[in-house]
Amino acid sequence: MVKLGDAQFLSATEDLSTVATSPLQLVVLKSFESAERSISRIDRMVLVAGLLALLSGTMLMIIISRLVTRPLEELSRSVRAFGLGDVEYHVPRHGTQEVRQLSTAFAGMRQEIQKANRKVLESERLATIGRMASSVSHDLRHYLAAIFANSEFLASDRFSAKERAEIFGDIRAAVNGTTDMIESLLIFSRTGASVRRQPELMATLLERATALVRAHPDADGVTLTTNYGEPTETAIVVDGKQIERAISNLLLNACQSVRAMGVSARVVAALETQERQIIVSVIDNGPGVPEKILKILFEPFVSEGKQKGTGLGLTLAHCIAVEHGGEVVLLSSRPGETIFQMKVAREFPMQDQSKVSEDNQHDWVAPDENVRT
Repeated sequence: MVKLGDAQFLSATEDLSTVATSPLQLVVLKSFESAERSISRIDRMVLVAGLLALLSGTMLMIIISRLVTRPLEELSRSVRAFGLGDVEYHVPRHGTQEVRQLSTAFAGMRQEIQKANRKVLESERLATIGRMASSVSHDLRHYLAAIFANSEFLASDRFSAKERAEIFGDIRAAVNGTTDMIESLLIFSRTGASVRRQPELMATLLERATALVRAHPDADGVTLTTNYGEPTETAIVVDGKQIERAISNLLLNACQSVRAMGVSARVVAALETQERQIIVSVIDNGPGVPEKILKILFEPFVSEGKQKGTGLGLTLAHCIAVEHGGEVVLLSSRPGETIFQMKVAREFPMQDQSKVSEDNQHDWVAPDENVRT
């Protein structure tokens, strides 16, 4: 092997001294350039073939893995969607045999769960209807009997004008009570469908609700006072009628609870204004909420020691507060001090106000005659 400059050569030597008069050697050189070019070309071909094989294998593995894993991913998304309440999400029907079997099992399980949920909802609906009928039947019969009996008296000629006026007042009170009962049931059945928000003053709403409760028979003998706190702005964007009704229900609930206290029965309505919400606290010195109904306090048709009413007072107050971005909570319950708080957001997003239906608007009469529930 001989290297001349950058080139390499294969050498062969032949001694010709025996046939020459002086020492002589024949050197034959053959270049490696063509061989090296061929080797380089072969190396490049092998490298390109290897890279192509690697890329082809990678793509093939990706395709195969997607064919296997994609149905599993779709099935996983279907399970998550069902967990979030989307019962119409697509369940994959392709993939390996195991994946297809799993998808079929999940689809069947989803259908069974839906059927069970429908049965539970139907049974709860029937149970609610039964509780409602049981709750209102007694009071409805009482009001109808009063209307019937007083109507007969009113038709008689034996009564004076003053007595007729008193009888007519009893009839009107029974009609108002019946109307109020039906109104409570309607509001409960379509809560949220008749909310019309507009700027109001919470202090004014509290004053109106307090005036209504003071005129109610269940407030007789109860010292009802209001505390507006420090002078401040009480502007709020709400449905004034609904907020008045919610406050009236809470106040009536407290009055009916403390009536047994006699002359010492007291109820206080306190107003607290914050940056984002307004809080109305209703405080009474009654015996407190019975422990056995604390966990179901805001459920419909739940009452303790009730003599009249639908048992929807606290339920409606809580639903109305929730519709206005707040809630009703039982802050304290012990003998001598029971505190309910109603929190209401001062403003509500405009997109929620645009959803309000104006077809179901109606005026309310007297607040619901609900006792401590």
